[in-house]
Amino acid sequence: MNFQVFARENCELCKKAQDVLSRAGVVPDVRYVEGTAATPENLADFAWFDWTDTPPLVVATEGDEIVGRWVAADIKDAWLPEVRRWLAEHRTA
Repeated sequence: MNFQVFARENCELCKKAQDVLSRAGVVPDVRYVEGTAATPENLADFAWFDWTDTPPLVVATEGDEIVGRWVAADIKDAWLPEVRRWLAEHRTA
């Protein structure tokens, strides 16, 4: 399973998403869509995964299938319990 965080540089909520995933044992691929580290490829994939107006967008994929998706409003509050619950339901041994 691959987790991608589409982020904006210097975004506190984007940093929170990365921190929560890290605390849940997930190493995400951070892809910047705003700022000096943004790339056209990151922007194209951000749009492909259903563009949101406010980064971060977190997407979990298995191959070409999207198995989880969270936007800024989902991450804003107590997201760690949700991530842990979701991982427990979706991780395979």
